[in-house]
Amino acid sequence: MKLSYLLLSALVVTLTACSSDADNFSGEWQSVNDPSRQIIFTSSGKTYSFETRNIKTDLQGIPGTYNAKAHALEFDNGKGDTIQLVYNASVKHIVGLDDEFEKASGAVAEKAEDKDSTETATEEIKSAEAEPSATSTNCAKGDVLVISGNNVRVRNEPDVTKQNILFQVHKGYEVIHLDDKNVDGQKWYKVCYDGNIGWVSGQYAAKK
Repeated sequence: MKLSYLLLSALVVTLTACSSDADNFSGEWQSVNDPSRQIIFTSSGKTYSFETRNIKTDLQGIPGTYNAKAHALEFDNGKGDTIQLVYNASVKHIVGLDDEFEKASGAVAEKAEDKDSTETATEEIKSAEAEPSATSTNCAKGDVLVISGNNVRVRNEPDVTKQNILFQVHKGYEVIHLDDKNVDGQKWYKVCYDGNIGWVSGQYAAKK
């Protein structure tokens, strides 16, 4: 009886620890070396994803899973690029992306959000001024591209370092190709979907 109780207690403690570690991958985390470098986690059930500020990575928005044995989130884009974001319980830090992160303080997170909101608002105003005719009519012009990734983010401009997400499209969706450009060696497509215009990374779209 006593042995069974001890085993049950150990199991409960183990499950609680795993759950706690997984729960730590939420909200905003900042680099201990440079607070402007940040990771923002989101989750849906057992699936996790992340966005970054001032950190370049091709794995933003890719669905990831929690590995309880490694105390880590694991991400794989299916093209040979994989990363682990490991939670170190002893110092309550997350290690990965060639850096170490701590939970962002409220003041830092609020400042970053205000900065992103200001930048996004400015970008939208500039975009509206530059493209006053960006309506659903433009969707009828251009080649058709098929989205090849899951939960692909359509952005206000071709830059993954900023929080400029307009909406998401999913695998198999068809969008109209309006323009393209190369930014830091990466191909971007300007597309139109359901009357909305934005930019998607070239690695997640291909000609039909």
